[in-house]
Amino acid sequence: MTEEIFERSLEIKAVQAGNIASIVGAWWKEISKEAKSPATPGKLYAIGNYLVELVKNSLSDGKGDGKVTAIFDSEKVKIVIDDLGSGEKEINLNVKGDYGMKESIEYFDVFTVESKGRKYEKNFRNMVEETDDSDLYVGSKLTIVKYHITPVEEEEQAYHSNRNFGERM
Repeated sequence: MTEEIFERSLEIKAVQAGNIASIVGAWWKEISKEAKSPATPGKLYAIGNYLVELVKNSLSDGKGDGKVTAIFDSEKVKIVIDDLGSGEKEINLNVKGDYGMKESIEYFDVFTVESKGRKYEKNFRNMVEETDDSDLYVGSKLTIVKYHITPVEEEEQAYHSNRNFGERM
C-alpha cells in the first residue's frame, strides 16, 4: 500500500504583498478541506492562523515573489515558505501577537529557517539556533512541520538493583 500524499502550492507576487492575509487564508481553507487530512479541524485552523502570520513575515516586504507549499500525509502537515526575493533582507524573528514567531516556534514540531547560506533550527528548548550551512544565499526558506499523530514512545527500561532500598544500610 502506498501512502497518499496531497501537495499544493501557491505563488505570491510581490505586488500582492498587501493582500497576503486574505490570499493565504482563503487558499489554506480550500486545501485543508481538499486534503482530507486526518488532522483535527482545530489543528488545521491553528496551522492556518500561524501560516498567515509566517507568510506575511516572510514575504510582506514586497521585494520579491514567494511560494507557499503545503504537503499533507498520514502523519504530518509540512509547509515550506520560499521567499524568492532577489534583494537581501534581514530575517525578522521578532513577530509579536497571538500567532507570532515565538508562539510559532513553540507550536510547530519542526521549525527550520534557511537564509544567507545559514540554516537555523528549533532545538529542544523551543529556541532557534544556527545548526548548519545552507545552499540558499538569495531569499529565504522557512519549513514548518506539525505532526497530527502522537509519536510512539519507546518503552522505558526498568532499573533493577540487587539492593533493597527499603532496608537499612
